[in-house]
Amino acid sequence: MGQILSFIRNRLLGQILSIKKCWFRPEEERDDSDEHCSLLISTPELFDPLNDTLNSTFKCHKNVTSTCIDIVEDPNRQGCASASASASAYVLGADNWEDTENGVPERWVRRYCSSHVMLLVGEGDFSFSACLAIAFGSARNMVATSLDSRGFLFRNYKKAMSNIHELRIRGCAVLHGVDATEMANHYALRCIKFDRVIYNFPHAGFCTDEPGESQKRRHQLLIRLFFENAKEMIDEDGEIHVTHKTNGFFLGWNLRGLASAAGLRLIQEVPFNFTDYPGYRTKYGFGGDRNFNSHPSKTYIFGLFPAASA
Repeated sequence: MGQILSFIRNRLLGQILSIKKCWFRPEEERDDSDEHCSLLISTPELFDPLNDTLNSTFKCHKNVTSTCIDIVEDPNRQGCASASASASAYVLGADNWEDTENGVPERWVRRYCSSHVMLLVGEGDFSFSACLAIAFGSARNMVATSLDSRGFLFRNYKKAMSNIHELRIRGCAVLHGVDATEMANHYALRCIKFDRVIYNFPHAGFCTDEPGESQKRRHQLLIRLFFENAKEMIDEDGEIHVTHKTNGFFLGWNLRGLASAAGLRLIQEVPFNFTDYPGYRTKYGFGGDRNFNSHPSKTYIFGLFPAASA
C-alpha cells in the first residue's frame, strides 16, 4: 500500500505547476480522533454520531479505504504543504480545461456553464451536481462536496451512489467530510480559486424543543461562516450562489445582511425552480429519503466588492 501511495503522490506532484500558486503554512497538529460533528453542521444531512465515528484525520469521514480523493493520503505523513498542493493538483489539474482550450463548445444549464470552475457545497444525494454533470457531458470543472460520509449516504439516500457514479465517470472530484464553515482551509481545496461556489438550501438542522429564535441564530451562524469561507475561495469576478426558501421562518434569516457583514455584495436574486434542473431532488436531512417542497425560493448571487483603484 505504501508503494502505491508513493506512486500516486509522485504522479500528482508533477501537476502542481498547473494550479494557481499558493504558499502554505503548516497547520498546527491536532487530534481529531475523538471529535464528532456538532448540531451546528453545514448541511441539512446531519452527521450520524452513532454510526459514523471518526476513523481518520479528516473530520466526519469514515471511508478511509474508499476511493474518495480527499483521503488519498494523510497530510501529516508527507508534510502539510506538499500534501495540500498534490491534492489540489489532483482535484483540478490543468487537463480539466482541455476541452475548453481545444474549442469544445460551452454548455449552459441556466446560470451555470461547463467552463466555470465550480464548487458545490452541502450536497444531499448529489442529484444537483449530477444534473449539471450530465448536461455538461464532462464534469472535470466541478468539485462536489458533502459533509456526510459515503456510509451515511449509502444508508439514507437510495440514489446517492448512482449520482456519485455519474459524477465520477465524467471526471468530477467528489469529496466527503467537507464542512462549509471550514472549507477554505480544506487541504484539497485551499489552493483553488472558483468561478462559482454553490450552496443549495443551507440548513443547520432542527431541534423540536428549541425556541425559534435560537434556531434562527444557529442557521444564521452557519450561513455567516459559509460566506466568510466562500469569499476566500472565489476569483475577483467569481460568484457565490445560495438558494434559499423565501417564506415563513426562512424569511428571518436575512441572507443579504449576513452577506454584507461578510464583505460581500448582492449581485442579483432570481426565482428558483427545481424543474430547471432535471433529476434534482431537494432532500430532507436527518436521514430518510424524502423530498421537501422548495417553492417558493430564490437563488441569491453574491460577489466581492470591486478592488479600489490605485
